[in-house]
Amino acid sequence: MRPRLLISTSVAAGFLATLALPAQALAGPTAPSPTPVAAADTPPADTTGAPAAGGAPTTPDGQGPVILTKPVAGLPWAAANPFDYTNDHANFRVYARSSGNGAAVTSLTARFYPLNAPADAPPVLTVTDFEYLAGGTWRATSPVVLPAFGAYRVALDVRDDHGYDVTLPAAGTVEYQQIVHFSQYTQSVPPDFDFDHRTVTVHGALTLTDPGTGQVSPFPGATVTIGGNIDFPWPKVTTGADGTFTASFDANGAIQTSVAYEPGREDSWTHTHAYSYLLQPDLPASEPTRIQVTSPPEINLPAGGTTTVTGVVERKVGDAWLPAPRTFVDLSGPQAGSDWISSGFSDDQGAFSIPISQAGAYQVRTEATDFLQQSPAEDTRVHIPQPGAHFTSLSISQDATGQGLIAGHLALGPAGPPAGTTLQVQYSADGRTWHNTATTTVGRHGLGKDEFLCDVRRDSDANGYWRVFFPGSRDWLPVTGKAVHLWRTPTRITGARPSTTHASRNQKLAFSGTLQQSSAGTWHAYGHATVRLWFQPAGSTSSYLMSTATTDARGQYSLSARDTSTGTWYVAYRSPDTHHLDSASVHTRVSAK
Repeated sequence: MRPRLLISTSVAAGFLATLALPAQALAGPTAPSPTPVAAADTPPADTTGAPAAGGAPTTPDGQGPVILTKPVAGLPWAAANPFDYTNDHANFRVYARSSGNGAAVTSLTARFYPLNAPADAPPVLTVTDFEYLAGGTWRATSPVVLPAFGAYRVALDVRDDHGYDVTLPAAGTVEYQQIVHFSQYTQSVPPDFDFDHRTVTVHGALTLTDPGTGQVSPFPGATVTIGGNIDFPWPKVTTGADGTFTASFDANGAIQTSVAYEPGREDSWTHTHAYSYLLQPDLPASEPTRIQVTSPPEINLPAGGTTTVTGVVERKVGDAWLPAPRTFVDLSGPQAGSDWISSGFSDDQGAFSIPISQAGAYQVRTEATDFLQQSPAEDTRVHIPQPGAHFTSLSISQDATGQGLIAGHLALGPAGPPAGTTLQVQYSADGRTWHNTATTTVGRHGLGKDEFLCDVRRDSDANGYWRVFFPGSRDWLPVTGKAVHLWRTPTRITGARPSTTHASRNQKLAFSGTLQQSSAGTWHAYGHATVRLWFQPAGSTSSYLMSTATTDARGQYSLSARDTSTGTWYVAYRSPDTHHLDSASVHTRVSAK
């Protein structure tokens, strides 16, 4: 059981009535105030209700009564307010002003007529005793008692001390009502209030209070709406002959119910509203939860494919894990944006299925409720090849030795290529038919994570078309880099045989031959090019320049040098430009004695 706070809406209505604007002020009995107040009229009044100095009213002093249906400058005015049912009485208030120009209201009279009474019908009640409150508001000195419940038209007579006398035949409408109260209201939950035991029962009683006699009686046949942490629509219950009601329903968690009576159209003139609520909620016990993901932790799909992440939500009851039906499941990941979103709820067996159409890392977890704790997040990764892979800073070149070099970076989104990503190096002689000639690993030792570097050669050089190809992965579609045509003209050196292979020390050796370059598969003389004679002493890894010559127009050269020790001799051409390949003659060993 929980203590309850009972509030009649009649009390609230009375409080609100005191806040009404002056043009709709509360009506009150017409006894003159012991302290008459000046009209709150133009010119404006001060805080005491006395107006500032101004011109005289246009109507001659003492003329009246004047019947008014709307405010008129220079004449008194008044308006009735709805009844205030504080303390279970029909308290009546009126807002009234004088004719202005220093005048004060001296008398008020209120007459009550049933709303649909004939025009010549006498009033059922006349009130003349009023007391002044503040701000132009007057209150009847005694509560109003009317012969029947329903709506009444109020007529007001107002007189001020400048002799102005007006009658307002329609100064407002009031409703004389039976006051509805929740005389009792309780809520009870199971002693083991939890996921499996959530039926809540509320019990209460409605009463009617006659504001004229104070008599309290049961309110049978009334419709009570129960609100709180309950599925919509909120339950309704009808009071019995003794005015009591009882209702049971399943709570969605911590429960702090409220009850309300709203009069229907036929009762709106005769009954007040009523409302009550509990001061404290009943809190259930919460159980741990977990998700058992039944789909693979890594899901590989073709381009444009879709999948579902499936699983079962379970809750721990004692030492056992049981299905948790109708439990919300949240998703995070690329499809959910940057935050967790609700993706539905489990079925009656605790199972769930979430459609996925975007690649990436996902997590699923349950939403916390009053009955169930939030579960730990479970991971799933969905792989769908995406476009967007591309090469940057791609460079394909060949040096004079015929060695090709391919370098660049592979861009695969913000995370970059995963470790072990490989590329195919492809070659074509004609730029149309391609062959894989090598495989290189992106980010290998000494390189950046997305960097690749590869030496290439086809037979003796790298002449031809080259490109790199990313074959794709489970996350990225394949991409082919731009093809580059490499070409340097081949060269060769003929002759270069020494004049002897057995020489005396300091004997002069002579070398001659021809330097040629290839064009369309045919060798031609390469004239006016520099060739060099090199010597590598036996047992050494270094070569020494011994002589230099320039070929003649027929590409012929002649070189000589003295033999100082045993070693190897050869003639070489080193390209001074980017258009030719280096070449070297045969290497010949010469013994020196």
